[in-house]
Amino acid sequence: MIHIKLSRILASLLPVILLSGCVSYSVTEQEMTNYLNDNLQLNQSVGIENVMYAKVAVDDLQVKIGRTDADRVAVFANTKAQLQMLSEQNIDLDLDIEFSAIPEYEQESGEIYLKSLRLERIDEEGQILTPEIKRLIQPAVAMIGMAVSEYPVYKLDSTTVKQALLKSSNPKVVVKDNKLVIEFFD
Repeated sequence: MIHIKLSRILASLLPVILLSGCVSYSVTEQEMTNYLNDNLQLNQSVGIENVMYAKVAVDDLQVKIGRTDADRVAVFANTKAQLQMLSEQNIDLDLDIEFSAIPEYEQESGEIYLKSLRLERIDEEGQILTPEIKRLIQPAVAMIGMAVSEYPVYKLDSTTVKQALLKSSNPKVVVKDNKLVIEFFD
């Protein structure tokens, strides 16, 4: 009887023992891009309407991992911006914005956040923006960057064994081969 209980316990612990030596989980650029596009809606506005006003809405996000800098994640945002300046006609812009950040894991929630955010570039369809327009839309772009850094870019699924093990531990997040690798070493 004791032998049967002991073998059941060992059989149930075997997968955990085997996985505990080195557990890792990779998140691809496409998985992170899909997660962000499915879960993050970004629309920001700044200024006073009919005086000086900028409204920026993100249409599409794309993630690149470790391509610009080895330890950073880049987020490309295709955005539409509408500018109002006094009595002049509204200006519509199609902007490309790139942020980069360092990924950080939040153990309690099992979520990955982007911290130490840096604005890498902002342009309109490949054209450099005038300094006046850049100054007007910079606060809205900064607000989008802040939203990106405060919202998780990926969340581990606690219903799968491997991800549940990682979520319950304090893993290290590293960039390897253009993937975000969450790893826990025993």
